Parts: sequence; structure tokens; C-alpha cells
Amino acid sequence: MGLFDTVRCEYPLPEPAHQRLEFQTKDLDCLLDEYLITRDGRLVRRAGRAEKGLARDMEWPYHGDVRIYRTNPKNDREFIEYVVRFTNGRAEWIRRLGDETRAPIEAPETPPAAAQTLRPQKWGRRLTAEEFHTHTPEKLELLSGDVPEAENLLLLLLTNLGLHRAALLAGPEEWKNALEDTEDEAKS
Repeated sequence: MGLFDTVRCEYPLPEPAHQRLEFQTKDLDCLLDEYLITRDGRLVRRAGRAEKGLARDMEWPYHGDVRIYRTNPKNDREFIEYVVRFTNGRAEWIRRLGDETRAPIEAPETPPAAAQTLRPQKWGRRLTAEEFHTHTPEKLELLSGDVPEAENLLLLLLTNLGLHRAALLAGPEEWKNALEDTEDEAKS
């Protein structure tokens, strides 16, 4: 399961019935910290763990998307998930993600052939449970400086993220230089 952070949201959610729920996220520090999205959209990291040195609540200048999620307390087969877009620690918007009802994710005994090969495209897409289980290493570890099954994990991430966004993260010039180096080696 891994570590996560807890998020409470005072900022208006698209579905008011979810307003008082406590959500989890793995998009922040994943240190079991507590965050609050205030009514005016500020992201605040809550104090509460004196041993960590955070003596008071602090505005957190996060820039990017944060997915918050939980199961519905009235129906554990219903998954509630939102994405919040932050710019310099301020919410720009929040929207509901995905299907409201999802079956529990279970590892398939034999993955279908379609799940065995991923093909990243310019724009990312949502992954299926079969693709996730097929291409995620059973245990993420570092062995002699290498991550076993890193290629499968990278294909999974690139399929979900999309090549365009990956190129922006890496830097367009670096991405272009890497491709030019490959073309030069092929010509030799």
C-alpha cells in the first residue's frame, strides 16, 4: 500500500456530499502529513508533528495537479476521486475523475494479450487494472544502482503520462538531443 498524505478540503467540491470527507493522496510528500485546501483555495500543510519540526501551519507553494481519493463510506465498492490543479499553492480548479463505481482491483492470473504490450502515445491515457498489474514490479527496489524491471515501469508511466508531458518534464532540448544521438548511432 505504501505511505500517503491526508487531505481535507474546505474548497467547494463539485459534489457537496463529499465536502466533509477525508481524502488521501500520493502526489505530495507521502510522509503521513496532513494538508488542508482552504475555502479560498490555499494549500496548507498542517502542523501536528513536533518531531518533524513543523511548529505551525504553513502555506505550501505546490504547483501542479494533486489527485485526492477515497472509498465512499456508504459503499466500499464506490471510489471517489478528484484532481485539484494548483498554481503556486492556490487551487485553480477541482474536478471529479473517472467512473463513480469501480470493481476492486485484483491482479489477474493470466493477463490478456492486450495488457502485455504498452504503446506510449503523445497524450497519456488512463491505465487498466490489468496493465497496471502486468507492468508494475512486484517490489520496487534498488539493486547495485539499478531498478529491476525499470523498462516495464517506464512504459507504464509513459503510457499514463504521455510522451508530450514526459518531454516537457525532461526538457524538450534533452529529449531532442537523445533522439539525435540514437539516429547518429544508427547511421554509423
